[in-house]
Amino acid sequence: MKTLSILALLLTATAQAQAPITTTTDTKAVLGLLRGNVDLYGVTFGSGEFQRGILQLTQQRAIRVRVMTSPKFAQNMKPLKAVGAAVYTMPANFTNSLIVVQGGPIIISGKTSYQIVTDPKNAAAMTGLLTQYWQIARPY
Repeated sequence: MKTLSILALLLTATAQAQAPITTTTDTKAVLGLLRGNVDLYGVTFGSGEFQRGILQLTQQRAIRVRVMTSPKFAQNMKPLKAVGAAVYTMPANFTNSLIVVQGGPIIISGKTSYQIVTDPKNAAAMTGLLTQYWQIARPY
């Protein structure tokens, strides 16, 4: 089983070394960063309020969501799938959650805060590394 937590730590360390990461607890501000195509990697994404916001934005078609999660947590993504999100599984132990806004920031969600990488070069590099996993993920 692959462990994506190592990748998340590597990406976080790389981003911290090259550009500062903004940290915030403002859920509404982070939801405001979501636009266009949004990829979610992990099993949980921030607070309940944040998760409801993602669900609402998806339902309103304000964002297009793809989720990559582990098979045992895929059932938790049924509400997102019901409103149009594409859900994929990969045999991995997701211990961190990342949100990638295509062409925009990378958001690392914690239980009470969010770290945001806004530097375009770092965000593009991180997105490029994560893109390879979609080739081996399976639709749920």
